[in-house]
Amino acid sequence: MSSPTETSPTGTALTGQLLLDGAFVPGRVTFAGGRIVSVERLPSVPPDAPLVAPGLIDLHIHGYAGKDPVEDLPGLSSVLAAAGTTAYLPTLFPDTPERLGAQAAALWSRRDEVPGGARVLGLHLEGPFVNPKRAGALPPDRLVAPSPAALKALLGSSSAEGRGIRQLTVAPELPGARELIAELTHLGVRVSLGHSAASALEAGLGADAGARGATHLFNAMSGIHHRTATLASFALAEDALVAEVIGDLVHVGREALRIALRARGPLGLALVSDALKGAGTPGSEFESHGRRCRIRDGAIWLVEDDPSSPPRLTGAEASQLEAVRRLVRAGVTDAATALTMASASPARALGLEHELGRLAVGARADLLVLRAKDLALSEVFVAGQAFALGRGLA
Repeated sequence: MSSPTETSPTGTALTGQLLLDGAFVPGRVTFAGGRIVSVERLPSVPPDAPLVAPGLIDLHIHGYAGKDPVEDLPGLSSVLAAAGTTAYLPTLFPDTPERLGAQAAALWSRRDEVPGGARVLGLHLEGPFVNPKRAGALPPDRLVAPSPAALKALLGSSSAEGRGIRQLTVAPELPGARELIAELTHLGVRVSLGHSAASALEAGLGADAGARGATHLFNAMSGIHHRTATLASFALAEDALVAEVIGDLVHVGREALRIALRARGPLGLALVSDALKGAGTPGSEFESHGRRCRIRDGAIWLVEDDPSSPPRLTGAEASQLEAVRRLVRAGVTDAATALTMASASPARALGLEHELGRLAVGARADLLVLRAKDLALSEVFVAGQAFALGRGLA
């Protein structure tokens, strides 16, 4: 592959097949001072020219490559950048509102300790206001009912912004949930509906109260049924929610992903990893939050104390970019669509579509250079600075 990178007085330029408006077109993108300064369409580029795409944005990730955000936020940001994810929401498991709020505050206070790595856009709290009957792999003893007192305990004397809380997963069918959703929306928190047994009607009421997302579509929620309308039905049939989807082809099967894409298109689905810290490591077992986990069959499973218990999925072992590769290899969709789901769609979900997830003048210069034939990662730029892939996992 010929080198796509050039430097000039106007900045650094990358030439290749640029991901523009959901399709690859020949072109050149130039950036300086951390921002894109020009995007030029070209008649053609060399046959071996790479793909140039925006950096990926992960709305739901608990860890990667042995790094946990609570234990090592700078380390996690570094390994994520080396894996193609240049911005993300560190995602915290549920706990009592007081402990979870304190953990969020402590984590957010360290966000500036992450020079050069993936940018921390805020925190995603996966609970505690979710349905114990749909807890999935979440610890049910750490879930609480929605209430003003619980929300106040979560936020403390601060605010959602003060503790970095950008997104919170809520089950809309729980008593008091709609009032909680409305208050969170007022505070500027994006509410994502999930870990829920909600009907489509209850999901719609949650959306009316301000919810704008669905947490890992199909997982830990009632599935699609031809006579029973569910949260999953609502997320597919209506445009109110941008739905996360885990693209490892274990959490959601190939045909279900194709149905979701047909229903919502790439901008209605945000490809997330939902990875745990054991993802991207050579080991087969690790501990996460006091529970043993095993990597097998392309995902991460809880190791149950009772060997006769059925296995339970607890997270993904694929990064966002690896999920993109899996979707393309399996024929679920093409590279342009999968990369759009992992960049432009999550940026849109967060209201950052003019800042991130696109190759456009004025946007932040978070860029990936990929080998066209297999989507191997060649270069990563974070805010216009080349990131050394050797600092993490390529």
